[in-house]
Amino acid sequence: MKHWKSLLAATCLAALTAGSAMAEGSVVIGTPGVPRHFNAAIQSGVFTFMPASNIYASPLRYSDSWEPEPYVAESWETSEDGLTVTLHLRDDVKFHDGEPLTSADVKFSIETIKANHPFKTMLEPVASVDTPDDTTVVIHLAHPHPALLLAMSPTLMPILPEHVYGPEHGDIQQNPANLSPVGAGPFKFAEYVQGEYYKLVKNEDFFIEGKPYLDEVYVQIFPDSNSLILALERGDLDMVPFVSSPAT
Repeated sequence: MKHWKSLLAATCLAALTAGSAMAEGSVVIGTPGVPRHFNAAIQSGVFTFMPASNIYASPLRYSDSWEPEPYVAESWETSEDGLTVTLHLRDDVKFHDGEPLTSADVKFSIETIKANHPFKTMLEPVASVDTPDDTTVVIHLAHPHPALLLAMSPTLMPILPEHVYGPEHGDIQQNPANLSPVGAGPFKFAEYVQGEYYKLVKNEDFFIEGKPYLDEVYVQIFPDSNSLILALERGDLDMVPFVSSPAT
């Protein structure tokens, strides 16, 4: 239960920074956790996927009522036997370094997540992925897997640029881009001082017109929850997305 509360918190943060009607400017967020790195394709944990869900785009995103909505995939369909899911991607999505996002990047990301993510059952039924063209991804399943669409959400399926994270760059677990991430989401990675803070800035070329509203997200890391709450009470922080305890 606690895990899904954390997922919801991170998803709500993504909605806040990328899709809700907020004024332009900056927001200061407090968190008690230190992200080991920012690559949520190979690591779980709320302190990683909270920033990752805003740095990276994903095939789908979810409404407040947990209904799947278009994101990088503008449409999708599942075969009658439930063994094939086809994604039709937008053709105007670019990574933060200016390179286009294509079906090859989605295929690479799915295969990377399946091989590395701690949630092994999440993509276990995926048998293969075909990319007949740059905007079409065909996922073949060994058996029907209704949870696959949920796994395509921002917290679970970041789309990695293969030209940054691919095997020619060595072991993905050691890739320097894990600490200097390149995605296609609403915010670009700007700076990280481990154990102190990280900063995200607006992606001016984000593919959803008019988003994000914020110019900057500054996340300050606190050594313990008491310091975090005191900073919130002093007005040093604009928001604290979650505070966990053994009782929750």
